[in-house]
Amino acid sequence: MNGYAPLLAGLVALLAGLAIGKAWERYKLSGGKWIDRRRARESPHYILGLNFLVANQIDLAIEELSRAASLDAEALEVHMILGNLYREKGQVGKAITVHQSLLQRSKLTRIEHAYVLLCLGLDYKRGGFVDRALDAFNEVLRLDPKNEYALLNLQKLHEEQHQWSEAYDTRERLNKLAAIDSQPQSQAILAFLENEIGLEAMRRKDYGEAARRFLSAINIDARAVPAYLNLGDVRVAEGRDKDAATIWEELVEIAPDRAYLAFDRVEALAVRTGTPERFTRLCRKLIEDNPQDWRGRLALSRHHAAGGRTQEALDLLFAALMQNPHALSIHQAIWRALGQLRHPAHLVNRYTELTQHAVFYLDPHVCLRCRYRSTELLWQCPHCHDWNTFVEERIAPAQDTTEVEV
Repeated sequence: MNGYAPLLAGLVALLAGLAIGKAWERYKLSGGKWIDRRRARESPHYILGLNFLVANQIDLAIEELSRAASLDAEALEVHMILGNLYREKGQVGKAITVHQSLLQRSKLTRIEHAYVLLCLGLDYKRGGFVDRALDAFNEVLRLDPKNEYALLNLQKLHEEQHQWSEAYDTRERLNKLAAIDSQPQSQAILAFLENEIGLEAMRRKDYGEAARRFLSAINIDARAVPAYLNLGDVRVAEGRDKDAATIWEELVEIAPDRAYLAFDRVEALAVRTGTPERFTRLCRKLIEDNPQDWRGRLALSRHHAAGGRTQEALDLLFAALMQNPHALSIHQAIWRALGQLRHPAHLVNRYTELTQHAVFYLDPHVCLRCRYRSTELLWQCPHCHDWNTFVEERIAPAQDTTEVEV
């Protein structure tokens, strides 16, 4: 089930109902008589229903809004919200029935028709009826070309189908419409979509097109980390190792907080080209610029351990441990190093002291939008489908680590 739909659907349910309620005339002519459109909305059941909706008490909201709707069959916005609440409850068939019945009304205005179609599109999306959802959102845009909700949902549908070019075009249209094309987050989303288009070209071994797309992503957003990684991979595939090294080192300079994603690539390339000192210099610089960088120490320690410099590796690992005593990867590396040194008692005791209050974890990452957890850094959340929302969740170090030696 699409994890993004419940969050957006709830917002749309509330905003659509309130927006339409305020936009409509207070009275509407029906059958030659003026009918009071306020009757359902001024009912205490309507107010209670909205209160329950805000409190996320869906069952009670449905009960109260159903009572409000029974007071006025013409209260379109109340029925729309009810349909949306059925969708939130997972009763997609019932939601579709409600919204389809609203479309049968003969006197819907253009904007009313668009909003009902938007709700129906969300129903189809939640139910997995992709083609119907696409048709519904496109019809909304035909009726209301400036409908941002329809564009956003259309973009997400294309993303879910891995139709990256269509998603990119839709996002561009949304940015221009909302006048947010210059905002960093909007540019970042375009860059991620451009990167996905490049990956498709890379899988086809169309390296020229892939490189063009990755470069475009970087031009759109200088911190488009995956584009740097993938562009370097393209250069390696083309036999341009020197260019690849330059690209990855540029990534480290621009986004040092994400430098660790390039460590394996940079190290492998440096060793293969006979310039291992290039990798050690990069790690040393990262540590000097950011004394709290434990990943740089971990990467450098692994490099030293592979070269037989176990004691130097262990010193780096102890320094990394003081910065992040809970990272399982550091503990695993320490025990490998201690094993190579045959577990000297004084080093084992030092390790024990440093880890007295540690709780091990495997570098967890959490989505800031929906709190989805992952053991690896993801560029797009598989739950809420937002881009670049993952951060590494850190537990405070067990002691003061203001002064740490490498």
